[in-house]
Amino acid sequence: MSDWEEEKITEEERKANFLIMSLKNFLDLLGSKRNEVLIIFSVLVLCQGISLIIPYLFKLIFDDLPTAVLAEEVSAKIVWLIIGMAALQMLHALILRLFVKTKMIKIVIYLENHWPVIAHKKLMDLSPGFHEKENTGKKVGKIEKGCDKMIQLLVDLFWHFLPKSFYLIINIVFVLFIDWRIGLFFTLPIFIAITIMYRCMIKFFDEWEKWEKQKEESSGIFCQSLINVRTVQGFVQEKRENSRLRKIRDSMAELDISVSVRLDRLFLYVNLILNFAFSGSIILGIYLALTKQTSVGNIVFVIATGTGSIDSIIMLVESYYQILRKFVTVNRMKALLDERPDIENRGNKIGSVVGEIKVNNVSFVYSQKTEPVLNQFSLKISPKEMVALVARSGEGKTTLVRLICRMYDVASGEILLDGRDIREFDLYEYRKLFAIVQQDVDIFDGSLRENIIYPYVDSTSEQVHRAIKASYLNSLCDNSERCPEGIETQVGERGIRLSGGERQRVGIARAYIALLNGAIFLILDEATSSLDSEAERAIQEMIDQLRGELNISIIAIAHRLSTIKMADTIYVINDGRVEESGNHKTLLNKNGLYAKLVELQAIGALRD
Repeated sequence: MSDWEEEKITEEERKANFLIMSLKNFLDLLGSKRNEVLIIFSVLVLCQGISLIIPYLFKLIFDDLPTAVLAEEVSAKIVWLIIGMAALQMLHALILRLFVKTKMIKIVIYLENHWPVIAHKKLMDLSPGFHEKENTGKKVGKIEKGCDKMIQLLVDLFWHFLPKSFYLIINIVFVLFIDWRIGLFFTLPIFIAITIMYRCMIKFFDEWEKWEKQKEESSGIFCQSLINVRTVQGFVQEKRENSRLRKIRDSMAELDISVSVRLDRLFLYVNLILNFAFSGSIILGIYLALTKQTSVGNIVFVIATGTGSIDSIIMLVESYYQILRKFVTVNRMKALLDERPDIENRGNKIGSVVGEIKVNNVSFVYSQKTEPVLNQFSLKISPKEMVALVARSGEGKTTLVRLICRMYDVASGEILLDGRDIREFDLYEYRKLFAIVQQDVDIFDGSLRENIIYPYVDSTSEQVHRAIKASYLNSLCDNSERCPEGIETQVGERGIRLSGGERQRVGIARAYIALLNGAIFLILDEATSSLDSEAERAIQEMIDQLRGELNISIIAIAHRLSTIKMADTIYVINDGRVEESGNHKTLLNKNGLYAKLVELQAIGALRD
């Protein structure tokens, strides 16, 4: 994601081959709409040609006009030229309005809704390791900004930039064709002006990039203040947060004004050069016409097309930098969509499952770290067994659970389910075997019911009722003040209307739904850490009941002794390996690390 984050335009990205590569990437991103866009572009180029044929017919009319004046009658040629002009103007309008614009609108609307969907799909396929590199707000903001920029690029590039470029080229060819002397006088200053503008605008790149960086920083300050508004208000830091935002916005305004004023002057100087060349070519044309070296129609053609050419040049150079920046976004979006997931899905069906898990000599190192979290780690989980993982903070308890659930793949060693390597199974079918209750339960902005049935939206009312009862949520659902609409009450963004304990109970109810629909492993990752004693006892009773009713295994990461004591096997992890294993009584009698932790009442500090 680092390439996607960085928006600085390098020297390499300013070269012509970068533009060719970027255009290819952009065409790839158009997907099924690529051919339609190319057809529209071809039609637009045709329209540019028509828009130049019209003044050329105007030129022919003026070439024939002196003869008509002397004859005191309009010739058939002039009549047909006028009819041709009118027909071409109507054809141009019909093609542009009825075909091109309608098609373009449909394509733009399709892509602005399609690109976020394929980006979302890719992000959903990538591992937690990828997502841990950057906070969600920045990630979503960059994707949305990237998609918006590509829509703007589609319009700027195929509707304005390329057609205008072709208009300018065709116009230069026309002028050189009708009179090379006028053409040279008109054309040479154009290349001089474009060169001056290009070289001068390069000097603005660093300042533009500084402004963009400050804009992103200001957005971060703005969003963080809103997200943490209770903390801001609680410590009376409103003025400080506003001052931070004002300071960076004032800097942005100063930088923006400086660049804009200098850029405006540059455009003024270039405009003067182009208008001087335009006026000079007209004067030259008049001189040549008076000396019978060229026709009046040629002068008329230069006048009719010259203003459009000058406007095209200004627009082309002005939009060059913006198109270049959007191409950078295109390449990084393409790189994101080409990102290969860390976890390969081989798609083999699992079939019937007994439920024995073996972790054999597993080692795992997080990206950008050198020391392994787990090193030659081994353990076994038998069917219907409850296992507890105990360790100091950072010893890899949660990492082990993530490896077993295949949120990550092992660096070396293997994890087996019923004797088969879990990497051979269909990823999504395998993950459905697990019902996970995390310490920090993710709550969606929706109703209590929608959050509970999230794993299986077709869950029956009876299953929902059992899940609510098992997770000790009855007291919340029956509270008319807290839940005026019962289970359909909205819980707010990230469950803001729920307490920490209530969010964990929702997580337990959600896991219960998964167990009722086929999951055979219950993962409790500090699942009772925010519960009061009464609720914790109820959850422990639920665990006992589940083990009696369903053929499930339980893996518990806990700091509360009451939960750990329930386990059939306790694995004590130290330095990335299993140091001790056994039940509570056996480990106490060993008088080892586990006994020491219990004696020192250090269990509460064992969070991963």
